[in-house]
Amino acid sequence: MHHERCRHAAGFTLVEMMAVVVITAIIAGIAYPSYSALMSKARRSEGRAALLQAMQQQERHYTHANSYAEFSRASPSGFKWYSGITPQQSAYELSATACADQTLATCVQIEARPATEAVDPAASDPACGMLGLDSNGVRSAAGDAATCWK
Repeated sequence: MHHERCRHAAGFTLVEMMAVVVITAIIAGIAYPSYSALMSKARRSEGRAALLQAMQQQERHYTHANSYAEFSRASPSGFKWYSGITPQQSAYELSATACADQTLATCVQIEARPATEAVDPAASDPACGMLGLDSNGVRSAAGDAATCWK
């Protein structure tokens, strides 16, 4: 009589696999909101830096022309209209106009709009939305400006 040894199949049982899937889902559910918030904060930093850089360029322009310059994607006028390295890698589209009830000779308002069709559409920022900076140093945001400019 030939005795066959019991063989145990190598691998995982369905219960073990399901336990791993559930644990992974829980960890992902906890980590994703933190990751999303961190990415929004990083993109917002990019937008603020681009606004400050554009304002420095505006001030240099003012010293030469005695006026600020209007610019946008359609008419960049020598100004960078996006916040990143390339438009596709940028979170914000920049534009500049005269401040409300003023002329470009006295005040310029630069705005950074997130996730437009010309920049990364996935770079939305529901908490802050559009960021703004004017030549008087006033910082603004569609959300809470104090929080958005931290």
